[in-house]
Amino acid sequence: MAFPDLAVNAIYTILCLVPGFVTVKTVTYATDLEPEMSEFEKSTWSFVASGVALSVSYFLYAAAMGIVTGRFVLIRSLDITWVELVAIYPLLLFVAVMLGYLCAKLFGWTLETSTTTPAESVR
Repeated sequence: MAFPDLAVNAIYTILCLVPGFVTVKTVTYATDLEPEMSEFEKSTWSFVASGVALSVSYFLYAAAMGIVTGRFVLIRSLDITWVELVAIYPLLLFVAVMLGYLCAKLFGWTLETSTTTPAESVR
């Protein structure tokens, strides 16, 4: 018995939004920030982070295929089946965690440099 197309699309949608949530949680955990975000803001940032995580994963795939085949093609046809999704999903979550960690370090560095005041010169 096969799933209806609507159910499959809903499952794919949820699975593709989870990396963004993981990225946002990683950023808030690694920076020790407790941002006051509404549910809309959390959803929006998770959606954006999912797009970035999926894009980074895709470009890693395109680069790997370019190395393997010797031809770098930026746009490749990609039809993921259930078996392939199960195989690559941990990699996608790893990319999401690394992306969150890098963003956290960037935010931490940015906050650190913006909160330090320059030393006043004495004449």
